[in-house]
Amino acid sequence: MSQWDQVSEQFARLSLAADEAPIGMERVRAHEMALRLAQANQSFAEEFVARIDLTQALYYVPDDPHTLVHFTWLRRALDPVHELEEDDRHAVLWRLKWAIDLIETLPEVPLSALVAAIDDVEEVYRAEGAALRPVHAARARLAQHLDDRDAVARELSAWLAEPRDRHSDCLACEHRGQSRLVAPHDPARALDLLAPVIDGDLTCGEEPHTSLADAALLRLHLGDVEGAVSAFRRSWHLVQDDPTAALNVGTCLRVLLRLGNTDRAIDLLLPRLGWLDDLPSPWARMWFSATAAHVLDRAAAVGLAPDDIDGRPVADVVRDLTSTSDDIAAAFDARYSSTVVSRSLAAAHDPSLVPTEPTLPPTRLPTTAAPTGGRRSATRATASTDVLERARALSEALLTLDPATEDHVAAWLRDRAALLPVEAPEQWAAVGLLDRVSSVDAPGDEHRAMLESAREASQRGGDDVGVIRCDGELALLDDDGAERAREIAAHLESIGAHTEAGGLWRRLFHRPGGGELRDLERAADAYRAAESRERALLCEVETAMALAWTDPDPVADDARFSALMPRIQDIPVLRSMALDARSRIANAAGDSDSALTHLRSALEGRGLPERARIPLLLGLCEVLVEQNTYDELEEPAADLVAAATRLRDPVLLAHGQRFLGLAYVETGRPVEAAELLEAALPVLRETSPSLVGPAAWALGNALIGLGQWAPGRTAFATASTAFEAEARIMESAHAQWRAGNCAWDAGDLTAAAVHYESAAERARETATVDLYLEALRSRAALRADTEDLIAGIADLDAAIGLAQVLADEAGVDDDEFDGEVMEPHVLRQGAHLLAKHGEVDAAVARFAAAQALVGAEFEVLLRAEGAMVLADHDRLAEAEPVLREAITSLHALGLVDERVNAAGALARALDRDGRGEEAEQVWQRYGPSA
Repeated sequence: MSQWDQVSEQFARLSLAADEAPIGMERVRAHEMALRLAQANQSFAEEFVARIDLTQALYYVPDDPHTLVHFTWLRRALDPVHELEEDDRHAVLWRLKWAIDLIETLPEVPLSALVAAIDDVEEVYRAEGAALRPVHAARARLAQHLDDRDAVARELSAWLAEPRDRHSDCLACEHRGQSRLVAPHDPARALDLLAPVIDGDLTCGEEPHTSLADAALLRLHLGDVEGAVSAFRRSWHLVQDDPTAALNVGTCLRVLLRLGNTDRAIDLLLPRLGWLDDLPSPWARMWFSATAAHVLDRAAAVGLAPDDIDGRPVADVVRDLTSTSDDIAAAFDARYSSTVVSRSLAAAHDPSLVPTEPTLPPTRLPTTAAPTGGRRSATRATASTDVLERARALSEALLTLDPATEDHVAAWLRDRAALLPVEAPEQWAAVGLLDRVSSVDAPGDEHRAMLESAREASQRGGDDVGVIRCDGELALLDDDGAERAREIAAHLESIGAHTEAGGLWRRLFHRPGGGELRDLERAADAYRAAESRERALLCEVETAMALAWTDPDPVADDARFSALMPRIQDIPVLRSMALDARSRIANAAGDSDSALTHLRSALEGRGLPERARIPLLLGLCEVLVEQNTYDELEEPAADLVAAATRLRDPVLLAHGQRFLGLAYVETGRPVEAAELLEAALPVLRETSPSLVGPAAWALGNALIGLGQWAPGRTAFATASTAFEAEARIMESAHAQWRAGNCAWDAGDLTAAAVHYESAAERARETATVDLYLEALRSRAALRADTEDLIAGIADLDAAIGLAQVLADEAGVDDDEFDGEVMEPHVLRQGAHLLAKHGEVDAAVARFAAAQALVGAEFEVLLRAEGAMVLADHDRLAEAEPVLREAITSLHALGLVDERVNAAGALARALDRDGRGEEAEQVWQRYGPSA
């Protein structure tokens, strides 16, 4: 007889009530009350049950060495005098394994106690004739902490050789434990051991999410980045909202850091930092604290961490977290007389393992500079400490439109402070040139200051032409300085400084607010006088572009560029500019195929600088979106994100995120899409409000794909507001309708009604008749389903008439909207609503009315659905003949989903009628495997 069968009624009621208490301390306290009652009753059976239940409840609360008393009592309960039956003995043996697990996580319990516990469990298991797999597992873990590799290998071999029985841990947990034993020295074998778990063949309450996180780290170690990302995503999906899985969350955060995505790691950590206070064991607190400190430290190093957390400087938080983890690790090291724990902790949080650049598309950008200024590796000239060499290289690159110009400028801005001051006049003249050219790229408001510095340097170097050119550039920064700059440009020409004159004339054309075409023509003339072929051609290309934008004539404009192409084919920058312009001309004329051809041709050209590629990539993405060619969108969008990351350009990043997110939405990757689109929206809202609507719409689609209805509703509502702000009322109406659908699915019926009514109002305003009808139908269905069935059905039946009135008022012809075509659909919708609320006869009548209006496949489907309603309400005599005929017809028509649904309804009805064999026959013949 089991111990439960021997308890009193009073104890049984209290124990069962305790089982219903919420998991955590409330359940522990409830079972402690049961234990006190058992002790008061002096009942061994009741105390046994109470301690068995209590050790189960304690599994979900912070570890406490005092709870070991329960395991000690249960160990004594195995004494033959108590005559425990097999199941009760099994329950004790299982909990003795928990006692070892508990001791392992508590560094204050001495090593001798842990060894004694393992020895005792072995003695008990041998006495019970149980397999020793848990004992060998515990000894292997102990050997690992003692840094005894030979003992680890020996115990692991014994573990694998021992047979399994009912006292063994589940296979999934065993594979995870074995993998962790070999991972430090054989990551490939460790990954192989996890394979059955991560493949889904072995699962349990803790798996596969724990093994997936481990596998992500192992795959990174083995160089399988794609596999690591996949494992990370699967694990994160399972653990992200579970504080009890904090160790797995920490592993996932370390994976992100090792992918270089500190941006994602910090954003995911911050809302979970509070989990630390409730972690159940010192072991868990040690690891989570170390990982949190690591993430915050790496984020702070690149400007991604907040300045403070809960009012405390982030540096103080990092210090405290590190101290917590270090102190606990030291306690474990002291217990084991080894440094295994602290070394493992340090290795897992090694800053050198965090790349400077992200693997996954970033959600935010660091505020620190990218390596080599975010561009290609530095050339010898850009790395030189000789300012004369740098100036010569930059001057030559400027004149020949060499893509290396960007590198030279970025390198000067990066190294300038370290190379100044210089001594010789010619060096100062070189500094003047470097400062003047680089001033356009100077960060923030430093343009004027750098120009003034360039003027001073030119003056110190005796470069009179450089001084005059700086005066012209400075004049352009004044609101009324254009005429002064023209005078200076003309003066430069008069003294034979044609190259500098050409540069200033061109800067006049490109000044803020727009210049005059005559300035660009003067620039071309000056460059020709200087025999600077490439820069003269640059001005010709820019002239053609200006004419195309100011006085568009697609045929003439394209002909102008066609004439230029032979002369610029050998100059990558000019060729790309011309092809970009031709693509815009073609696209404006409705020829998107030619636009794509031009853009792809431009991007295929070698030697393009980063800045020349960006407008081409933006244009290519726009055209691909217009053509709905989403399978081709991912590559250029990813290139945009990568370029933005290199350039540390948050606005460009948001545009790249929008395109890449859209590509992911349309190709079935909603998780990645939502990440990027959510990150892009705040930046787009500030810099490109016209894009907020499309981006939020795409985000809503991604969230729907994830079943996240409430956030989806927010996204579509955001889209609607943004569309309305851009006077795109029709799109705003569609977004309101989608928001209503999401609100209904999320259970927010009041919001759903408001969204549907808003959709109907806006659809009416824009005479979008089909959407107006859909909004009216949705609002009516909502009312019928949740408020008033009869009134809702009446509203539904009135919807077509209202839509027809709008169509007539707006002059919409029958080809665009035909109420008679919609009538069977409305009848069908109402029938399903009636059936859902038990109005079977009324539902069947509506199905019949709809059938009378249609033919072919739709008629068969309606007939089947009407019969399915009868079958679901156990009116089998009426339903069976109709369903059997309809199923055969649906099968012949190839309507698989509809056939399976009808077969399921008939099979269920037959089974409820006691005709199980016939039900099985129907399902076998017409179910999903038919």
